[in-house]
Amino acid sequence: MAVHRCTWFLTLCALAFHFGLSLPAFANTGNTAPVTVSENVTENALHQFEDDLYLYPQQTYNELVKLTETNNFSLEGKAWLLLRKAQSESVLTLFEDMDTTFAAIEPYANVLTSKQVALWGYLKGVRLHHKGSITEAIIALEQAVDVAKEDTTSTIYVLSIRELGYVYALSGDYYRATLILQDAYKNLVSLNNPFFNGLLEESLGDTYNYLGNYTKSIEYYEGALAFFDSLNYRPLVASTLLGLAMVNRKLENWDDALTYFERYEIALEFTNEHSEKFFLHYGRAMTLAEKGDCTAAVSAIENALSLSGPIDYNAELYKKRALCNLALDNLAAAKQDLAKARNIIEGIDALHGTQWHLELDYIDGLVAFKDDKFEQAFEFIHVYYKDFLELQRLNNSEYVTQVQATMEAERKDKEIALLKQQAQLQAVTAREQSLKVRQKNMLLAGVVLIFALLLIFVVYQNKNSKKLLALSIRDDLTGLHNRRYFFDYFENNLVKLNPEHVGLALISFDIDNFKHINDSLGHHVGDEVIKTVAQTAANTLRTNDVIARIGGDEFIIALPRTTLLQAKEIAKRVLENIRSHRFTTKEGADFTVTASLGVAYHHQNEKIALDVKSLMESADTALYESKRAGKNRFTVAA
Repeated sequence: MAVHRCTWFLTLCALAFHFGLSLPAFANTGNTAPVTVSENVTENALHQFEDDLYLYPQQTYNELVKLTETNNFSLEGKAWLLLRKAQSESVLTLFEDMDTTFAAIEPYANVLTSKQVALWGYLKGVRLHHKGSITEAIIALEQAVDVAKEDTTSTIYVLSIRELGYVYALSGDYYRATLILQDAYKNLVSLNNPFFNGLLEESLGDTYNYLGNYTKSIEYYEGALAFFDSLNYRPLVASTLLGLAMVNRKLENWDDALTYFERYEIALEFTNEHSEKFFLHYGRAMTLAEKGDCTAAVSAIENALSLSGPIDYNAELYKKRALCNLALDNLAAAKQDLAKARNIIEGIDALHGTQWHLELDYIDGLVAFKDDKFEQAFEFIHVYYKDFLELQRLNNSEYVTQVQATMEAERKDKEIALLKQQAQLQAVTAREQSLKVRQKNMLLAGVVLIFALLLIFVVYQNKNSKKLLALSIRDDLTGLHNRRYFFDYFENNLVKLNPEHVGLALISFDIDNFKHINDSLGHHVGDEVIKTVAQTAANTLRTNDVIARIGGDEFIIALPRTTLLQAKEIAKRVLENIRSHRFTTKEGADFTVTASLGVAYHHQNEKIALDVKSLMESADTALYESKRAGKNRFTVAA
């Protein structure tokens, strides 16, 4: 998690200055003196001066602050001014100041144009991500994308898509993140200008970083660096250098990584007046810890933690310091750091069940082993691998398998090193207590056996993942989850949720007049309609929502952790997106389709137990009410 997020986050914060950037601005190489904003910016030009914002971010921010003290703007102009100020604060990492600026924007909410709404949604998504509110960030960014998609060549649309893809990846949804980024890449290529070409190169660097192909990642990062250097866009130069530092850290080229961090520090001079440089200290601390220089790493981690970085990044620092304290025989300190990391990660709902969460059990196992609690250590390691394999199964797709294979290879290397350390520890303690020797030998044998079985299982699973996926959980026609998976999901997940803390909605829907389509246009057209409706509905949903085809043209959606208002909004979006799609057949037929939806909701504060069967029956009854009321609508069950 920590390897890739720094690059994405600073890149996206920096890119926020470029909403509406025009091609002539790229000719400015930064050799001329900065223009004084307050002397030249008119109300109508507030959405077109990003070149100065980006070439001279600190000076421009100072001028924007001065402009906010005047009263020479209309309501719309004042809103633009405040939004631009928030952009400047994001690139200078003035996140607390962003909160103040957001509060100043609130009174203008009803007069914002669509572009302003999209920009505000994007900035709120970046800020929520920085706070660690991943689910809320996804909602804000989805809304920004929905508004900005009126012009898919606009900078704010590309920025929102890139940030949304990254936050999806952070939440563990690599499949959806990949689809989103691929669409962004196509848009960037078609525009063919230096700024977007630089973004494309950096995005590919990020993508190959996720895939574990670090050689390719470095190649694309260096290409992006050349573009950004030519434009003299220093925030992007800095973020790309940070990416190169992180990739070299992953390659265990520790000295090269530290050299790139030095270059990154120099590139950050444009933020000297404001920035605490959290990501610089964070990256150095993580590099020293992974290099094994734990004495220096502990001090560096303390420096990073004293700065105001994202809370989930702090969790990674605590985890690294826990491992270093174990290596330095500071068991009590390791326990304290692990408790702090767990408190942070378990407080972020979107990280529950992800890799970052599961690693806590792994470190718990090492702590227990160090504390001579061998049975407890065995249990933690066993739980870690069990949960990890379940996570792998749920995220099973060809792309995700590639990503996880790289992660698994790294884990194998670490486990082999752990086993060697355990063997050495056993050899030492054998001379002192024969009873502990037998316990440790049994533990070692058990870990080796489980590790071998898991290794065999992973190899077998990787070879057969696509076949198993098709047979067990996927519908052949649409690629959605099938009926079997959906009901297994209910049995194994939703029915275990505490109704005092979780709201659950079900949406049952089918295609209106589908039999007529089959009879008049043929089953091949009917199949295409089903596939298109399925994909349209799936693309409308949130990260943790589940959609399945349960037969024919019938679908069902589960919306966990939701309110009734959110469920209605999602039902409305599904309805609108389906009926706005136009179908054209090879025979020349041109038509649209509609759907009828039924919504059933179990309130989070209800004291009665969740009855899945009754809830599904209520959703079906509401669906039939929609049919009787004229179709092309949704009905909420009473």
